[in-house]
Amino acid sequence: MAEIKTTTHVYKTVNGLELTIDVSTPATAQANNIALIHFHGGFLLFGDKTSFPPYWLINVCKKRGWTYATASYRLLPEAKGHDILEDSLDAVRWVYNNISRRIIIAGSSAGGHVAFTTAASPLCPKPLALLCVYGMIDFLNGRYVHPGRLLRGGIPNEDEILKEIDAAIQGAKVIDGYPIPPDLEASQRFKWSSVMHQAARYIDVLTHSPGLTEKIAKEGVQVIPEEHRPLFPATFGLNANFPPTILMHGDADDLVDFELSSSVATKLQNAGVNVHFERVAGQGHGFDCTENIDLDAEKNVEDRDGTREILKRIVELLERYTRDN
Repeated sequence: MAEIKTTTHVYKTVNGLELTIDVSTPATAQANNIALIHFHGGFLLFGDKTSFPPYWLINVCKKRGWTYATASYRLLPEAKGHDILEDSLDAVRWVYNNISRRIIIAGSSAGGHVAFTTAASPLCPKPLALLCVYGMIDFLNGRYVHPGRLLRGGIPNEDEILKEIDAAIQGAKVIDGYPIPPDLEASQRFKWSSVMHQAARYIDVLTHSPGLTEKIAKEGVQVIPEEHRPLFPATFGLNANFPPTILMHGDADDLVDFELSSSVATKLQNAGVNVHFERVAGQGHGFDCTENIDLDAEKNVEDRDGTREILKRIVELLERYTRDN
């Protein structure tokens, strides 16, 4: 496999906070070759640019001489969804201006939201393709509008946790990373995410607009102010000029509902977008990060559940989109 050189760059500084991007370039990379930028998961509240690496995708880039980049971005609840979108746009523009103008935008879990909103923005250089893996790509889905749906076991002291979140919004230091602790589900920020799910507060925190979710539940999406609509592209940002899109989601996902990807795939199709949706039977959240999958190097590996065959189809599509453009 080609030798890889990884460098770290500051792509912007906001109020003294340096946001960085790691760029891994194979020795075989050519000028203006493909650059794939991936945004990490963590419910938009935790993780950093090195969290939950999609090994299969990283290895795909290495083998093909593509550059792989992963960027930090500011996190909820201290930052707003608009801050995250500004960061992701700046990261993509940095890659576009410094690495290659032939880009693929990708994201997993919450990073799927980041990737989706970025690709939908008219301020984004149009990518060759968009890849969202078990993405939180529609915060106007009922999952996030109506309270009462627990994340795994749920959190009993909901009011106390909501006060912590409000305090963080009001004055806590903005961060661009929160390392994954050994016991993630016992951590404060996972509890914040759990309560934001069960109390249906994600939209309020994303927009820093208390009560907006309740208004949406009562009156519909038309009450969302124009300024916030770029954060909800599955409802407000789809048209036939949207980039070719690949969605992949395990149908046993208990953290990000499978229905998010399946319903958005239908929306994309109805909007005339070139969309490919892969349902991964029996797989839960993060199934592609549990082992270092190298699709090109593996030989005689049992693919009992068909996951590797699905990943190979996705790679073939990415290759096709890069050839066609």
